[in-house]
Amino acid sequence: MTFLRVKQAQIALADGRLDEAHELLSRDEVRSHRHGQRLTTKLVKAYVKRGRTHLQEGRLPEALADCEKAGSLGGHGAEVGELRQEVIAQMDARRSESQRRVLTLGAANQHARAGFLSAGESMLRDVNGKNTQVLQAQQSFELHRAKADASLERAEAALKREDWSAAGHHLAEARRLRPYDRRTDSLAGRLSDKAAAQIGDAIRRGRVDSAEALLRAVAPVAGDRLALRELREVVDQAAGASSAFARGDARSAGRALRRVKALMPEANWVGEAIKLADRIAESRDELEAGPLGLISKSYAPDITADTQPLAPPTPQSGPDPAIPYHHGLGSHDLLPKHFLIQVDGSGSALTSCEGMVTIGPISSKDRPQIGLIADPGVPTVTLQRVQDDYFLRCKRTVNVNGKPTNDRLLSDGDKIELSPRCRFRFRLPHAASTTAVIELTGARLVRGDIKRIVLMDRQMVLGAGPACHIRAEGADKPIILCIRDGRLVCQSPQTVKVGADPYDPSAGVPMDTPVTVGAVSFRITEA
Repeated sequence: MTFLRVKQAQIALADGRLDEAHELLSRDEVRSHRHGQRLTTKLVKAYVKRGRTHLQEGRLPEALADCEKAGSLGGHGAEVGELRQEVIAQMDARRSESQRRVLTLGAANQHARAGFLSAGESMLRDVNGKNTQVLQAQQSFELHRAKADASLERAEAALKREDWSAAGHHLAEARRLRPYDRRTDSLAGRLSDKAAAQIGDAIRRGRVDSAEALLRAVAPVAGDRLALRELREVVDQAAGASSAFARGDARSAGRALRRVKALMPEANWVGEAIKLADRIAESRDELEAGPLGLISKSYAPDITADTQPLAPPTPQSGPDPAIPYHHGLGSHDLLPKHFLIQVDGSGSALTSCEGMVTIGPISSKDRPQIGLIADPGVPTVTLQRVQDDYFLRCKRTVNVNGKPTNDRLLSDGDKIELSPRCRFRFRLPHAASTTAVIELTGARLVRGDIKRIVLMDRQMVLGAGPACHIRAEGADKPIILCIRDGRLVCQSPQTVKVGADPYDPSAGVPMDTPVTVGAVSFRITEA
């Protein structure tokens, strides 16, 4: 039986069926036979020969398999060892090349996404061999370039037919695909010049709506051009005037219109609008000075005269002996520049009495006065009150209503975005007050219960209506807090109590003591 298997192995080896011969010679009784030993030696040499053929033709796994089979037969000679080392060396080289190819493909794709197509293609040319991934990347680059070229062609055609909106759209797409292409910059310059002329003409004709729409269309690719920045300021001032009219503030509208006149004196309609705004403001002053001004308002009180309380006390030479004097904000303990108003059931508001405040990340090197929980790289902005207006200024660019700026006149309802996760809204709730409110829509202070920041000018209103600076849902009547002689004074037609005692207007509102006005209770504390 053993001789038969030896004979079968001999025939299989002669026919080149090495694996079949290997299986037969793997048996101990066959390999120990004197003829089996000679066949084993021949099979090892056959495996080495076939392994070298695999190696030369790049079939490394097959070459290594032949080495292993030769070794299992006891073939540990120099030829088998040398072949194994050559196979392993080539496998290591192939593995390194594969890793380099993967890294190069990744870098090339990153360059393509950034718009550097030529650099990406140059990297691909350095890759040895053409596998499927390389070919796909090359095709992707070609498609990327073709799309960018097509967008530029469409943009140029739109410029020729003076379709600025379509030109802006196609240029924005081309810049997204290839942000550093010189042709894109050249077309953007032409679009800026032509659009600026049409926008200026629209403003002069009184079509601010058309000018604003065209500015919005070309802003993504040409909004940083000087001519368009100046026109954007004109449109923003006109929008501010419109917003002021909507909330009944004719004086603010007139100021904004005068800025429009200064920026574009050739717009004749602005002068007529200024006259109308002044006439409305004067008419309102006359109405408020007449009998109608004596009627108390339920939730939009007149707080322009902050030097007189709503219900003035009986004149007297000094405080009533029955009314205790509260030393919370006396002559030696004046109102701090920053303090908290904690309203029961409505949360807390941080109040600043300064005309200029800085807002930014608490960990920023700029050390803002009002610190937000945000990434240290988020810019710090300055909000400054100049007479009745508020201005936002920043060393870096931030977004206001989705538009980049670093110097802007703020209007009621403006959305300010320092970063995608750090946002707030600017509000002027009361038409007769220049006290502003910062509503934290996507930002947080260190104290999580503070949802708004009050930039107090001379007075603020607590109440349940939309014209109030601080919400106090239980208020039946508005509560007015004024700054007088460095103290915080409370004005209300309802009974005011400080703790369990009656309120003394001459002493002001004390710190760290509950104040009750009707159904509303609040407390002033250090910030």
